[in-house]
Amino acid sequence: MTNANSDTRPGQMTPQEAEALVIKVMGLLVDPATAERARPYLTQEYIQHNPNIVSGQDAIIEWTRSEEAERARTSMRPSNDPPMFVHQDDRIVMILPRDIPDPQDPSKTYRTYWFDMWRIEDGKLAEHWDAALKE
Repeated sequence: MTNANSDTRPGQMTPQEAEALVIKVMGLLVDPATAERARPYLTQEYIQHNPNIVSGQDAIIEWTRSEEAERARTSMRPSNDPPMFVHQDDRIVMILPRDIPDPQDPSKTYRTYWFDMWRIEDGKLAEHWDAALKE
């Protein structure tokens, strides 16, 4: 993806391009059946700062098929509200609203937020951070 926006430096994506990239890759990685299709949008050396996933393009794709990924998919219930984004230079943060069952009253939910941050390099996701705890 290239940009023609004069507000960005050459080689950088526009905020809209970066958001579209993140949404596309996350949509592919959330489903093990489509995860392989995320490969062209990730650098080969994809650096992972989540303590439960090793770095590398192959590793993140393979992780989508794991029991840990299945647990994450079932526990990470995003709301119907769209994600919010924050951009700075080659970084983009996605803030995802989630409605989670209240532990004191499972018939109710409460709103919380999950974040993921990526560094973009040459139009691909190159590095990832989130708030995951070691399992």
